Amino acid sequence: MAVDFTLLLTELAREFDQQAGPGARDSFLRKVGHRIACRVRLPPCETLLNLELEMNVQLAMLGWGQTSLCLEETQARLRLTHDGLPSLGSTGTPPESWLTACLAGLYEQWLMDQPNAAKGCRITWAPHASAISIESLLFEYGQ
Repeated sequence: MAVDFTLLLTELAREFDQQAGPGARDSFLRKVGHRIACRVRLPPCETLLNLELEMNVQLAMLGWGQTSLCLEETQARLRLTHDGLPSLGSTGTPPESWLTACLAGLYEQWLMDQPNAAKGCRITWAPHASAISIESLLFEYGQ
C-alpha cells in the first residue's frame, strides 16, 4: 500500500508559515535543499549540457520536474528555468510555490559542489519573475 503524505505536508506547510513566517520558511527550506543535494549528488560535469542532463536525471528521480540551464555571460550568471516542481496546494507566496526555496537550496549545493565552482555564489529568485510559462520558476546563480 502506497502512503500519500500530501495532506500532512500541506497542513505542515500552512502551520509553518503561520508560526514562522515567509523569511524563516525560506531560510529553513533552503537548508533542507542543501541536505537533499548532499544525499542526491551529481557527478563532476565539464560542460553546461552535461550538468543540465545530470540535474534532470536526479530531478526526475525525485519527481521534481526538470530544468534548463543558460549562461548569461554579460551578467556572469547562470540562469535556471525549472518546470514541474510539485506544489502543496495554494501554500507559498505566490500560491503553489512553497517548495521553491528548497529547490533553490538543492540547486545551490549542486552548483557549489561542482569542480572549479566560483566562491561566494548563491541562487536567487524573484517570486513573480517572468519565465517561459506561468508554471516555470526562474533562478539565477552568481554573485
